[in-house]
Amino acid sequence: MRPRSLSLRVKIGLVFGLIFFGCFAGAAVYLYAHLRTVLIGQNDRTLTDRATLLNERTSVYPLVIPLPAPGEALAIWQTDDTFRRQLYRSPNFPKTVTPTDTGRVISADTLRIAWSVQTLADESGRVVLAIGQSSRPLQKELMQVGWLLAITLLVSVLASGITAYVLSGFLLQPLRTVIRRAQTLNVTEQYEPLPVPSSGDELQELSETINGMLTRIRRAIDGQQNFFASASHELRTPLSILRAELEVALNNNPGDRERALLQSQLSELRRLSRLVDDLLLMSQYRAGTLTIRPEPVAVDDLTLALVERYQHRLTERSLFLAIQLPDTADSLTVLADRDKLTNVLINLLDNAIKYALSGTTVTLQLAVEAGQLTWSLTNTTTAVLLDPALLTREFYQADTLREGYGLGLWISSQLVRLQGGQLTLDQIGDQFRVRVYLPASPDRPGSV
Repeated sequence: MRPRSLSLRVKIGLVFGLIFFGCFAGAAVYLYAHLRTVLIGQNDRTLTDRATLLNERTSVYPLVIPLPAPGEALAIWQTDDTFRRQLYRSPNFPKTVTPTDTGRVISADTLRIAWSVQTLADESGRVVLAIGQSSRPLQKELMQVGWLLAITLLVSVLASGITAYVLSGFLLQPLRTVIRRAQTLNVTEQYEPLPVPSSGDELQELSETINGMLTRIRRAIDGQQNFFASASHELRTPLSILRAELEVALNNNPGDRERALLQSQLSELRRLSRLVDDLLLMSQYRAGTLTIRPEPVAVDDLTLALVERYQHRLTERSLFLAIQLPDTADSLTVLADRDKLTNVLINLLDNAIKYALSGTTVTLQLAVEAGQLTWSLTNTTTAVLLDPALLTREFYQADTLREGYGLGLWISSQLVRLQGGQLTLDQIGDQFRVRVYLPASPDRPGSV
């Protein structure tokens, strides 16, 4: 069985979320880069203005050194083209930093350092001042902006995906209505067209197309059912006549050669008659004209009567039949259609004897529990079935080389279901078992 794929609603939500993520992620990256540039530029301008202010308060003759604020690092040099003299250096100022007159803000260790250059009044040189402040507050602020953008991105993507999922569910509701209506269609029911929305879009076109397809399928099924019903009715009479004539011919003591030929023809005729009966039942079931006439049926007596008819076939195949009846059950009577229940049990006995391994035992068991009667038949077989339940499908054959048309178990399953019961198949090792569950007191068995 193929694994179930994602629903259309989930796919729409994912696609919409991914598209939104791609677009918003690009915008978020651009916004973060722009904010980073703005924040660093603003910080550098503030630091540069601070350096300029302190440099204006610095004097060489007399020597006046402004004190840095807490957390600041300060260094002052007097320079000209031939010499450089350090006037002041804070203990926390990086020793690797040398004076420059470029005015560019640099990073050193964990500091952002800005420069200010002042030319002395007597043109005896220049005063170069460097002021540094910790870059951690700036990095923390940038990190907060980044996290804010990331969280906003995730929340926005999640919100867009959920919104798309909910909105697509609303938009796809007419399609789900069409799907649910199509799932309830059954060939045994009267055909009803799917609802066609007046939306003028692809959904309306899909509904109209499905209705047209279902109309063609219904016509084909009706034609098939009519053919099966007509052919079955027409064939039953000549087949019954041929069968009676062959049985009469066998009773007239023919020779051994003629007897073998007549018995072979009678066997094939019986098989053809069963096929015609199955086709007739199938057409009646499909047309909804198959009627259940319930009456009290003693399942134990019916079973024993049927078993007597199979003694010859059991002996031919060297099979042993073990019948197990409950000793404590008050009654083994159910309310069912005797003829159709007989057809079910005959079909199950036929299959068990046909497919049982020669020389083995076929076990037939009746049991009553919780107001339910169970008719169980177990036989030994060499065939291995991966899914025995498939045998209840119409025209399904586990072994296509054997005779049969794959209708018997399907018809039996439907007949049991119509009488309020259930037919199940299972296999454990080489033991194949079929069980028929019938309610001891069904509520209202009737017609379909």
